Amino acid sequence: EPKDEPCSRSLQSYGIDYSDPYSLEYPRMKILCINQYMHKLKNFHQALVIKYLYHCVYYCFFLLLFSYTLLFDFQRPTNENPSIHWTEILTIILVSCMLIEEIHYFACLDNLSLAGKCISYFRNRFKIMTIVGVGLFYIGLILRFTHASTDDEFTAARVVMAIDLEIWYLRSLSFIIVVQYLGPHLVAIGKMLKDLAFFMCIIFIVMAGYGVASRSMVYYPNSDKFNQTNFSTAFDGRSIFRQIVYPVYYLMYGQFGNELSNLDAYPDAGWSISTHVLLAAHMLLVNILLINLLIAMFSKRFDQVHNDTQSIWHSQQYLFTREYFTRSPFFPPISLIYDIYHLCRITIFAIRRVIKKSADRRAKVFKIIPINKSFIKDWYEFEGASTYEYAHTEAKTSKSTSMISTKGSDLNKIEKRENINDNKDDSNNSINNVEQIRNDLAKLNQSFEESKQQIQEELAKLNQSFEEIKKYLKK
Repeated sequence: EPKDEPCSRSLQSYGIDYSDPYSLEYPRMKILCINQYMHKLKNFHQALVIKYLYHCVYYCFFLLLFSYTLLFDFQRPTNENPSIHWTEILTIILVSCMLIEEIHYFACLDNLSLAGKCISYFRNRFKIMTIVGVGLFYIGLILRFTHASTDDEFTAARVVMAIDLEIWYLRSLSFIIVVQYLGPHLVAIGKMLKDLAFFMCIIFIVMAGYGVASRSMVYYPNSDKFNQTNFSTAFDGRSIFRQIVYPVYYLMYGQFGNELSNLDAYPDAGWSISTHVLLAAHMLLVNILLINLLIAMFSKRFDQVHNDTQSIWHSQQYLFTREYFTRSPFFPPISLIYDIYHLCRITIFAIRRVIKKSADRRAKVFKIIPINKSFIKDWYEFEGASTYEYAHTEAKTSKSTSMISTKGSDLNKIEKRENINDNKDDSNNSINNVEQIRNDLAKLNQSFEESKQQIQEELAKLNQSFEEIKKYLKK
């Protein structure tokens, strides 16, 4: 709006008001210079891109701090050093801030029921990784203080923390959602994981069959013939995994270990010859058939996602905007105060809504809310016109594409059938196609005539209007 005209607020401040110039042009403070600076600073830090950059920098710092702590300062408490290092304390604070932030995001979801909020929240795989990462972190923290009397017991806490760090590193893939050419690949990875789960069921059946059959012929009845000190035929989970599952699994990557050397040590034994044949069939089935099947499944999934890149990118843009709309514009631990304040406000008004049936009218809503309700009707009309125009364009494009493809296929069929004169069926089809083309040409000629007649009528109207204009000018 021009500077000399009064500006009024058009959008509610508790909704999406990025496009409303009122907050920048007419701030509340009376001192104008401070006013403009404070409002520009506020809008700058509340911008989604700035929130994203702050969160990205903070998350990188958290990963580096957690990695340093686990590598150099994660030690068992002793009498000489009973306390934990300050880097570990800072890591605990950062993880707790992320937990409060996720609770705030969960409470601000658009769903009204708890079940709806859970469905919307856990639909995002990175949110599941966040919950798992926070849970493993606190489990490792508990083990770090309750099972730390010896180094062997302290290993449990270190293993849990190491797995947790791996999950936090994988969660950092969520930051590439803003990149248009990389974001849709996350969807492709998610769909490939479903294909991989199906493949793992097949590969487990094949590997279990070969593992049990080969070990029942070679190692378990002939354990005294091989100089392997770590081989055990005991019936327990660790021995079964060590002797059956692990060696057969690594065969998929071409690592035979002592598999062939043990069989070649007894080349004339019946069990050795049978196991050689079984191993050859197993390698043919797994390394050639199943691996190529997996590659083909991945290629199909990638092509599906690549063809739908634009719609996937728009969906990811919405998820990015929705998530950072409620995020704090501050770094931890200052963001902890922001999140706790909003959580307390949500809790208080939730209790008041149950008692007095009154809700928080100033709560942040992910929606553009106009002050003048007449704007809503204009927006609906604009959306309806835009939707109609888009649907009309898409229908026109698809119709022209189908007509071009149909005509091209018909011409190819005619060219092929002209070379075969002895086949009666082909000749009949060619005659039918010619008749169809004649009918199409007749229809096209008729449409040309109608268009020509319409143009002549329009020209006649224009000439008539020109004559009226000339008469009016002469008067």
